[in-house]
Amino acid sequence: MNPRHVLFLFLSLLLMTSSCGKRGQEDSTIPPGILSPRTMAKLLSDFALAEVSANMNIKNTPIQKIDSVYAFDPLRENHVRTSQYDSTLLFYANHPVLYKEVYDSVLVILSEYKAMRNMSKVDSISK
Repeated sequence: MNPRHVLFLFLSLLLMTSSCGKRGQEDSTIPPGILSPRTMAKLLSDFALAEVSANMNIKNTPIQKIDSVYAFDPLRENHVRTSQYDSTLLFYANHPVLYKEVYDSVLVILSEYKAMRNMSKVDSISK
């Protein structure tokens, strides 16, 4: 995973949480070329899962080789260009209400993954 994407993601989140911008009704029109909230939530969830997998380092890989051993590329897997991702992050950073909706969706997606994992563990224990 490209560290630049992770850094930009966290900087955008910081902007979102510290934004003093519009607090009322926000224009929810998504311009052409910008990922929909649903697609963006899926992509950000994939980035989170990829980062967790690499950080767990279950293969005990030296830090210099982690990117090649854990070769997750959420952008490629979701057919999203880097420029489109960057533009989308900038758009949502400037629309904090929409960005919060995206992050709320990310939390739901990750919670669903966790629930499925927990159910899988229970099933394997009961067998």
